[in-house]
Amino acid sequence: MKIYKITLLFLVLISVLSCKKILDVNSPNEVDDGLVFTSVDGLRNARIGMYSSLQSRDYYGGVYPLLAEAYSDNGATGGYDVIDLNSLDELNVAPNNLYVRGVYVAIYQSIYTANKILENADKITGAESAELNNIKGEAYFVRALAHFDLLRMFGQHWDLASPYGISLKTNTVNPSQSVARSTVGASYTQIINDLKQAAQLITTYSGSQYASVYSAKALLARAYLYTKNYPEAITNANDVISESGRFSLLGSSSLDKIYTQKNTGESVFELKFTPQNQSFYNGFTYSRSDALRSDVQFLASESLKNFFESRTDDSRANLVDFTNVDVSIEPDGRTEKYRGETTRDNSAYILRLAEMYLIRSEALGLAGGGLTDLNLIRENRGMAPLVATDVTDIDAFAQAIADERRAELNFESSRLFDLSRTQTVESVLGTGVNPIMPIPQNDITIGQGIIKQNPGY
Repeated sequence: MKIYKITLLFLVLISVLSCKKILDVNSPNEVDDGLVFTSVDGLRNARIGMYSSLQSRDYYGGVYPLLAEAYSDNGATGGYDVIDLNSLDELNVAPNNLYVRGVYVAIYQSIYTANKILENADKITGAESAELNNIKGEAYFVRALAHFDLLRMFGQHWDLASPYGISLKTNTVNPSQSVARSTVGASYTQIINDLKQAAQLITTYSGSQYASVYSAKALLARAYLYTKNYPEAITNANDVISESGRFSLLGSSSLDKIYTQKNTGESVFELKFTPQNQSFYNGFTYSRSDALRSDVQFLASESLKNFFESRTDDSRANLVDFTNVDVSIEPDGRTEKYRGETTRDNSAYILRLAEMYLIRSEALGLAGGGLTDLNLIRENRGMAPLVATDVTDIDAFAQAIADERRAELNFESSRLFDLSRTQTVESVLGTGVNPIMPIPQNDITIGQGIIKQNPGY
């Protein structure tokens, strides 16, 4: 893999536009760290570049969450006859898939920018300790988020003993050199340690568009849920939920505001785009009015339609549309979470308060009172609460959790990972479906045996 260095061109653009990346994968004008990290302003620019790297088209600018949905029973693909896109819908992805390759590279670019900050931040003179610690904490958070996203998509994240973790990058020494995959357990250790560092270092809350102690704890809650460390998942979810003055659930009639307004009380960490710095969500999920044929790439599946038809009181059913679509994509439909055809400044929804309740519910379990949190979300979204006769055993409770997460988090990069961590991929998606993506073939080839391919590819 080639990870690219900070470039002069984009440092200039940062100071002018405040929204461009500090990575330019096409520019040969590499700049030495000694010219970048020489002042507080330079460090601040690097911080902006780090967040901008998360906004890459292939990462949280659009492809990463939508790819994960397309490769599940929530999504489908359409539009242009692109083999690499259609193979996601067919659940038969090859190691040379361009979408998968783009995601893999984009995530490692975010890790690279975070590592650059962590390696150089303490060299800056004149920086106030609070600001310096905040920026370092944010870099730890971004590195943890990126490693976790890699692990969820490319590693056997449900098995701590598996050797198929990820290639951990914790420095920028020899960035093009291949790194052997760590075990899943070691991968989680790195992720969790980084998040703990972030939670300790970040003391300022600047809104949900930036990493905070709350986003660090929210991601810790998710990581601990994945590792089945339920006590820690509960503790960290509690810490976020208890900030009732900062975060709050919207009512059933106001649910659309999560996706039409910026950084509502439901958002713990949300990447905010602007009309000048647009995301790709709307373009990927909505057709141009003058298109001769549907050019929508990521669709809502007929399976999701059937799911919501069985939940007639669920207000979240209004966030998918299977009626106002052109004939060419029927019986599939479109998610309504990324409307805004004029501005196309749709946010990336990464950590939300509702997920914290669902994490705490799952971690508490049926016997531990998890039904209370589950019902809180159900009633807030317009549904009747479940009673004891509806959920008679652990299996029924697990299904209720899975359904609620599907209703709440569809098209926000959750469903595939939920199926794989609960070992239900084959029962839901079909026999022989691989629960994770392949490591891109280019990286396998360059590694000359150092990086092992996932089983089944």
